[in-house]
Amino acid sequence: MCGRHINTRSAQDLNALYSIVLELWATHEATVPVAMGHLVHALFLDLVRRFDAALSKRLHDEPGYRPYTVSPLLGVARQGEEIALRPGQRCYLRVTLLDGGNLWQSLNSYVLGRWTITVHLGSSDLQLVRLFSASNVDPSGWASTTDWQSLAAIRAARSITCLFLSPTAYHLGDREFLLFPEALPLWESLLRVWNRYAPTNYQMEKQAVRECVAKSTAVADCNVSTETLHYPKYTQKGFVGTCTYSIEAKGKDAQSLAVLAAFAPYSGVGYKTTMAMGQIRTRLSETQVGHT
Repeated sequence: MCGRHINTRSAQDLNALYSIVLELWATHEATVPVAMGHLVHALFLDLVRRFDAALSKRLHDEPGYRPYTVSPLLGVARQGEEIALRPGQRCYLRVTLLDGGNLWQSLNSYVLGRWTITVHLGSSDLQLVRLFSASNVDPSGWASTTDWQSLAAIRAARSITCLFLSPTAYHLGDREFLLFPEALPLWESLLRVWNRYAPTNYQMEKQAVRECVAKSTAVADCNVSTETLHYPKYTQKGFVGTCTYSIEAKGKDAQSLAVLAAFAPYSGVGYKTTMAMGQIRTRLSETQVGHT
């Protein structure tokens, strides 16, 4: 039943960051391309348009204002370059919201106020039946909520493992991309998004973070491979897999790197995070890799 949702925090917390999960049911047999970034992006903006057309336009048009990420469909199996959906099949779409709770409040109110919501993924119709924001009731395991203060209090880590779950790439300009999880572009990407949306008192000095990464991080273990997304008019490569970074820094510098790593699941990493790329999970450890 659409509108049924469980939330463990107040939507009035204007410092909140949300990772929400939309449960969708296929209404008919359909085929969806694996390279669906443009489709999930359009689905989300259309959903926002239904309750705030001006905001949807701003999210689409305003340069640099992208306080959200959208995942590919979760809980579905791919068959080559396509995903086959059958009537009644459940799947999930994860959306993160970084705008301090405003998007969340409007979206939550819209979903709660309707029994049936149909969304469109390209030519496929899906019914939005539930919205999850709490991990203990989310079958996909992606729903969570935090705030800037909690993130800023994260303790320093001696090693940080990143799981790149959808194709990730760092844009170098024109059509050039870095397709390896080097430390500096990773933390630069996180820092740009952090400083764009975090309250002023939590923002970080760019040069200090860059110097810390350059001097104090190293790839300790890495297992990644390259995937190619075949869009209708172009292809886009990205890497997926796992990379662990050892952190030699101490004190405030080391804490800054850990804070940004903890932020990564909400911000995404690298290129086109609003179009299903750069989905990431992180693990922070106080023990150095290779040591006990």
